[in-house]
Amino acid sequence: MGALRFETFTLDIPGRLLKQGERRLALRRQPFKVLTYLAERPDRLVTNGELIESCWENPRQTSVNSLAQCVKAIREALGETDPEIIRTVHGQGYVFAAEVSTLPAEGRGSTAPPPLEEAVSSAPRVEERSEPPQLSQLRGPQPRVGWRALAAAIVVVAVLLGSGWEVRSWLGRPVGLDMMAVPSIAVLPFEAVGDERLNGGASALTDDITTELARMPRGYSLHIGSTSGYKLTGVPLRGTGRQLGVRYLVTGTVRREGEVRQVNVQLIETEGSRAVWAELFSYAPGEAGAQSRMAEGIARAIGAQVLSAESRLPLPAQPEAGHFVILGRSLMSGQGGREGNRRALTFFDKARALDPNLVPALLGYGRTRVNMVLNGWVSADEGNQLLDQADVAIKRANEIDSRDVGLQVLRGAYLRARGRNDDAIAAFQRAVELLPTYALAHAELGRSKIEIGLADEAVVDIQETVRLSPNDPYIGAWYLWAGIAEAHVGYYRRAIKWLLRARNENRVHVNAAPWLAVAHGGLEEWDEARLYLKEQLDNSPTFSISSWNRVFPSRHPTVEAQRARIVAILCRLPTPGCAVTTNVAR
Repeated sequence: MGALRFETFTLDIPGRLLKQGERRLALRRQPFKVLTYLAERPDRLVTNGELIESCWENPRQTSVNSLAQCVKAIREALGETDPEIIRTVHGQGYVFAAEVSTLPAEGRGSTAPPPLEEAVSSAPRVEERSEPPQLSQLRGPQPRVGWRALAAAIVVVAVLLGSGWEVRSWLGRPVGLDMMAVPSIAVLPFEAVGDERLNGGASALTDDITTELARMPRGYSLHIGSTSGYKLTGVPLRGTGRQLGVRYLVTGTVRREGEVRQVNVQLIETEGSRAVWAELFSYAPGEAGAQSRMAEGIARAIGAQVLSAESRLPLPAQPEAGHFVILGRSLMSGQGGREGNRRALTFFDKARALDPNLVPALLGYGRTRVNMVLNGWVSADEGNQLLDQADVAIKRANEIDSRDVGLQVLRGAYLRARGRNDDAIAAFQRAVELLPTYALAHAELGRSKIEIGLADEAVVDIQETVRLSPNDPYIGAWYLWAGIAEAHVGYYRRAIKWLLRARNENRVHVNAAPWLAVAHGGLEEWDEARLYLKEQLDNSPTFSISSWNRVFPSRHPTVEAQRARIVAILCRLPTPGCAVTTNVAR
């Protein structure tokens, strides 16, 4: 790798130089190594342990405080008063949040920004259909090994591990494993490490995670197996899964790190005895509700990982409705944009045809149609037809389970698409009442408040959303909504920070470019504004004021004035269609 560019900085890795423009910035050897490691892994949490293990020659003699001092030195070199480039995840590690492009070794040229969809997508990022990470990948970068050495190592491991970890768990998906219509999972009792006084907390955490898994809106059906009275007896993972009648097991440990509790969680697919996912969480037990919030976050992450793992498996010979729900939901949980939503819609149509009373199928059927309208992907006439279809599905789901939290969020999105924003807010508030920790409900509530002139309140709701679920797959859309809210009230510098975060989280389909043009234009930074507008027009040649107004109509006097100001900024760039903006806001 030659050099990396982020914001106004260039990180020359071979030359061990950090520059801002042509000015060299002083940075000692160790902080430079930490900065390089983080910049090479943008947009993901790099744990304290991984950084110390990878960047220090004597990791066992290195403390977290030494790492913190390195990060402090980096921030001082970057001139960060508000740490936006390197984001601290308390008790866990750091995220390099700036957008990074790669330069050749000579330092010339840059990679072009990825294309963006014409309209705002509420769908978060999706994982590629690749095999789940093995344990070696979960521990960070590994040295390159020749094929013969690798083959020999696999044979040795197979001999040593016997009936435990099998060779095929290292090589990929177990042979003959098909997707489940209703995936099954059990949470094994978490173990306290190093301090017996943690046993009670570990047991309570196990119960909390199981409870949250059961009530969490996932968008697909999940069977939660009971481990009541179950004791770990050294039975191989496959045998444990079969005893409990589940495909996936959640295991975990709890340890004390000063005043913080570190919780290491793994998701195991039992037939192949392989780790599907592992992550480190932490919380401060003295903080009110901290363990409950963390349990909810762990449950949400587990649900997403099970969905991802199952969606990569082949369909059985005779698929059921639940299989198509999983496929549709996996497309909605990613960077699929318009095409991903269209494909998801066809899967939910198949699911509903097989089982017209399956609530997850009804909700997916309705949500994909509402997305088409909210994102401006269809004409007004087609949009009305899609909303009529969604309405039928919503009413049927309500007859089956009126207290379903996901149903309330879908109803709110449907009402917003109809322009009934006050009713939409009531639906989202109902969802929050049913499940106060449901981050998506808080985010959708904030998004709707923009439409009734309460953009300031919207930002507060979305900040609460991020606090509840800082690593959520939908977070790119939430950052975008916060940026839109800030732009509406004229806080353009704040808007830019949110919008850049949105681009970093979802570089494919979250459409921040036109809003970045608005925010820079509002600050009289016209060169930057024109560059972002050009990016939007290059990737969406049909973008115009009329298409903008179709996605962002105004039905409230305060919002009408805000959007008139926004359109006036776009027209100074200029944006196509400005000559026909006599009815700027509908």
